[in-house]
Amino acid sequence: MIHRTGQSHKGTDQTRPRGPILGAGLLLLCMELWKQAFLYLEVFGGHYNVWYLPFQLCSMPMYMAIGWAMAIKRKRTGTAAVLATFMQDFGLLGGIAALIVHDGFTWPEHPMLTAHGYIWHVLLIALGIYLWRTGRSDLSLRGFLRSVGLFMCCAIVAELINVALHGYGDCDMFYISPYHLSSQPVFREVDRVLGRPAGIGVYLLCVVLGAGLVHLCFSFNTVRQRFNVLK
Repeated sequence: MIHRTGQSHKGTDQTRPRGPILGAGLLLLCMELWKQAFLYLEVFGGHYNVWYLPFQLCSMPMYMAIGWAMAIKRKRTGTAAVLATFMQDFGLLGGIAALIVHDGFTWPEHPMLTAHGYIWHVLLIALGIYLWRTGRSDLSLRGFLRSVGLFMCCAIVAELINVALHGYGDCDMFYISPYHLSSQPVFREVDRVLGRPAGIGVYLLCVVLGAGLVHLCFSFNTVRQRFNVLK
C-alpha cells in the first residue's frame, strides 16, 4: 500500500491550503472565549479566577495554529515547521494526558464545561495527527529540538506569569507554580521527595521525553510507510 510519497517530512510541505489549521485555531479561540465568559459570569459570579488563565500546555495550540497561518502568509516556512512540530508533539501529548487525567476539566454541575474539555483535547489530538499526515511537521531530530526550545520558552513565560499573578490567586500555568507542590498525580510525590524546584525540573523533563516519544512514533511510522512504498 502506498502512502505519502514524495514528502521529505522536514516541515517543508507548507504549500497546502492553510484553512483547516487556521480554522482549528479560530475554533479553539472561540471555544476559549466562551469558556472564559462562562467561568467569569456563571461559575465565579463576576470574579476572575487566575487559575483558568489560558496559558497551559493545552492552550498553546490555540495560539500556534493561528501563528502558523500567519507564518505561512509571510512565507516563513521554517517558523511554520517549528509551530507545526510543537503542535504535533506537545499538543498531542497534552491532549492524551488530559484525557487520561481529566479531573481538571470535569464539572459535574456544569456539563457544558465538561463537554468543552473533552472536545478541546480531542481536537488537539486530531490536529497533531493532521499535521503529521499532511507533512507539515519536521520529523528530524533538529525539528524536535527546535520544538523543545519553543516549549522551554513557553515554560519560562508560564513561570513568569505564575510569579506575577501570585498576588491575585493560585496561578499555576504549565503546572509549575513555585508556591506549592504539583497538582499533578505522581509529580506531587516527586516534589515531596526532591523539593519543588527539582520537582519542576523533573516534570518538564518528563514532558519533553513524552513529546519525544510522540515524535519518535510519528517518525517510525513515516519511515515504515516509505519502506512499504519501496517493497
